[in-house]
Amino acid sequence: MKLSGKKQATGRRLAVGVLLILGLIIGSSAMVMATPAPAALIPTDLTWQQVHNSPGVFWYTVDFPTDQIGYAIGGPDWNVNSGIGTVTVAKTTDGGQTWTASAVPNTNRFMRGLDCTDANNCWIAGASSPRIQRTTNGGATWTEAFNNADWSGWLWSTGWTGNATTVMIGTTGYANEPGRRANFLRSTNGTNFFGVIANDPREFVVYDFSCPVAGTCYAAAKQTAFKTTDDGASWTRKALPSGRYYGIDCTDTNTCWEVGGHNSSTSDGVQYIYKTSNGGTDWQLATATPLSGNRPRFWNVDMVDATHGFAVGCSNAPDPVLEVCAGQGLIYRTDDGVNWVQIPSPTNVDIMDVRASSMEDVVIVDWSGKIWRGTSGPPPTPTPTPSPYDVNNDGVVDILDITLVASHWEP
Repeated sequence: MKLSGKKQATGRRLAVGVLLILGLIIGSSAMVMATPAPAALIPTDLTWQQVHNSPGVFWYTVDFPTDQIGYAIGGPDWNVNSGIGTVTVAKTTDGGQTWTASAVPNTNRFMRGLDCTDANNCWIAGASSPRIQRTTNGGATWTEAFNNADWSGWLWSTGWTGNATTVMIGTTGYANEPGRRANFLRSTNGTNFFGVIANDPREFVVYDFSCPVAGTCYAAAKQTAFKTTDDGASWTRKALPSGRYYGIDCTDTNTCWEVGGHNSSTSDGVQYIYKTSNGGTDWQLATATPLSGNRPRFWNVDMVDATHGFAVGCSNAPDPVLEVCAGQGLIYRTDDGVNWVQIPSPTNVDIMDVRASSMEDVVIVDWSGKIWRGTSGPPPTPTPTPSPYDVNNDGVVDILDITLVASHWEP
């Protein structure tokens, strides 16, 4: 049967329309399929906000016993006039968004040790008299804890072992003379402290503690990680490469990161981030690009998990001991536990401590009285561009759309 001229023309138009629409649909589908996936978070994806400022206060340590409750301790600069002055403790109850600072009564020199078992119970330690104080009501009041050890020197760090009220305090280091015979002060009731001497004592300041499980703890010191597996009753020295180490964090009983800086005046820029995977027997230097011409120093490290974390400090420390920075505040990040990259710092002074509840929510304290919070959200989900050939707006370009377009096709 032969088609009429009108029907033939209509058929030709329909065929051409179908072919053209098919081509457009294929191209459109290709464009739709090529829509890029959401971008992954990049290392610089933190927005910093100054959430607190206490002019004249030098912050040392921050601790969050819960997700929402956190404390920071600061006060006078220990490098100046033997650290004479009043101690300050700041507290947050909203995860670090806002802070309230108050002076600790009966303090007359710096204190930098701080650790809490929960929202209400915390211990602080330092050079003030008394050397150790505790709170049982969230910082509303502070009372003296008693030093029963043969120790009269300054104290530098505080660590809760994870068991009941067993608390450790780090000293300036052991020396066989009156008032110096202890590497640690230990209390099992939170009030009465007694001296503990390590197996290889050394006259090294104990700057920090990390207890990945209850009763097993590590402590950072010069060229050293002290380790206990009996709730702090005894400590064994694990050697690290030459250097001064100030911060340590462990994710399990074998895996720790210890950070610090050069023990001399070198300026080769090497980043002192060391990792052990076998309980401190061996330590490997992290992979990080050196800051050539500088002597970077890390004051502390906080790991979110076994592969993610932050280390903070100063990009150029002009003195091997004094807490002064001639460069910028230093922040490094790892996303595999081995490779570390520098990310922008909101401050140009020493960053003394860091707490990371996640890689998207970080609190740091600095050497100029400021507390900072860095946050970032997940990358936005891209909105797909609607296809002009989705005639019925059902989100799919299919044969129904072809029919609808072709039926109205005009060459």
